[in-house]
Amino acid sequence: MKLRILAATLLVVGLVACKSNPDKAPLRNPLKPDEVSQREQRLQAQALYVVARRSLDDSDFGVAIQRYKTLAQRFPFTEYSIQGQLEQVYAEYRSTKWDDALTDADHFLRDYPRHEHADYVQYLKGLINFDRDRGLEAMLGLDVSKRDISNLRTSFQDFQLLIQKYPKSVYVSDARLRMIDLRNRIADHDMTVVRFYMRRGAYIAAAKRAEQIVAEYPGSPITVEALGSLQRAYKAIGLNDQAADAAKLRQAYLDPSSVPKAANDAAPAPAPSAPVTSAPPPVDDDAPQGPTSQSLPPPAQHDDSSADADPNGKSAALGSNAL
Repeated sequence: MKLRILAATLLVVGLVACKSNPDKAPLRNPLKPDEVSQREQRLQAQALYVVARRSLDDSDFGVAIQRYKTLAQRFPFTEYSIQGQLEQVYAEYRSTKWDDALTDADHFLRDYPRHEHADYVQYLKGLINFDRDRGLEAMLGLDVSKRDISNLRTSFQDFQLLIQKYPKSVYVSDARLRMIDLRNRIADHDMTVVRFYMRRGAYIAAAKRAEQIVAEYPGSPITVEALGSLQRAYKAIGLNDQAADAAKLRQAYLDPSSVPKAANDAAPAPAPSAPVTSAPPPVDDDAPQGPTSQSLPPPAQHDDSSADADPNGKSAALGSNAL
């Protein structure tokens, strides 16, 4: 009994001595990881981001995507992680991973709706849907007017949303040009349906679809053909007055000078005595050049500095401010 008491006493004394010794490291709890300071986390995140960005600049998109995912998993609350998520969308777009790119773009816009470069991600969404079938068309020589165009309609809506939500974005002018191209391609697709109905003698259905083309895609090159089909369809079902109106409208498209001017348009309005608007800005050579351009998202800066965004990625830098 005495031996047990003596052993217990010696054990307690030894533990107290070890605890009071400042030179002896405390025992490590394997269930609790070592705490890392914010500065160390930032340095580690920066190092991983630099490696991922280097892969992106080298067009090694598959490796870049994996490194961006690792960055987001290990350091989810750093500015490098947020920048990496943005660049991951671009890498997925360039590697033709269309569905992954759209999913990650939606996640980014949902998590950071007020990010200073959210317009860039919205622009990428339009490009993804704009380009996702173009490679197949060029390789196989497919006619876009004879296949499903749901991606084109979605792209049109993406660019339309960009213009509505970010009217001052540097990507708006390029989005408008793409919307014109998309409008023409969608109208051409709808016109193939009109031609099909006309060949089958379904004149009522042809007239309805032609009316839709004229109403929804004014100014499209296919509008003249749609009006011609509309005129013939009206005649076939006995609507001669409507056929005459369609013929007049078609002539107006072919020869705008044949349209009589209204009374209030007879004399031009006097020119203002002074300019009412400022001079137009000079042409911006750095405007987005299209989906074939190397529009890389600029890298984050470890010193929290920021610069103006360059849509072509020419020595510009996105600020590292996350939100």
